[in-house]
Amino acid sequence: MNNERVRNDFDHIARLSDSHGGGEDRYDSFLLSLVPLDAVSVLEVGCGLGRLTMKLAIPDRAVTGVDLSPEMIARARKADLKARNPDFICGDFLVRDFTAQQFDCVISAATLHHMPEDIAVARMVELLRPGGRLVIHDIRSDAGLGERARTHFALAQVTALRLLRTGRLRSPRPLREAWEQHCADEKYLTMLEAEAMATRLLPGARLFYHWLWSYTIAWDKPPRA
Repeated sequence: MNNERVRNDFDHIARLSDSHGGGEDRYDSFLLSLVPLDAVSVLEVGCGLGRLTMKLAIPDRAVTGVDLSPEMIARARKADLKARNPDFICGDFLVRDFTAQQFDCVISAATLHHMPEDIAVARMVELLRPGGRLVIHDIRSDAGLGERARTHFALAQVTALRLLRTGRLRSPRPLREAWEQHCADEKYLTMLEAEAMATRLLPGARLFYHWLWSYTIAWDKPPRA
């Protein structure tokens, strides 16, 4: 999937969020727990509407969110109502000039599969200061009947909770259809493939398996000798 297609899809999803909301992500709290409390500069790659960016922006921390979609960035800037002032940048993370800046933490959620893995991970590592932490959270595909069974069990629980909380079994149709169209041609790593990628590109990383089609990698960049 090329940048233009990704940009157009997320511009459309951003506009739909005006009427149907951007939703919450069940993994936000977990991802926040992986960000070091003493990290004073954080870069979020693929920040979207800025939901996680806002949560990252605690006092005395400089947070930058970058996203390819101008519509997403426009809404993220508009939603910044808590005076935490994250810096939102619209552009391609792979070619954006960060003026040799390095960050204490680089975090990316559901974005890596849109980019060439080797190039994107190397760029994240480049922007991470020695001793900093990289957190990559992305979508995975099921491999085998066991994983599919676990996923369906977890999905049933999530659906039941949504029904109790919102009175709906599924998200609003226009938003659901936009996501289905966007995801139709996407390909995701299996957990084994994610483990192989981490071993190759981020030796010593910790991997976390999540039942609902996702995984997380946490890696600490070695300090300078």
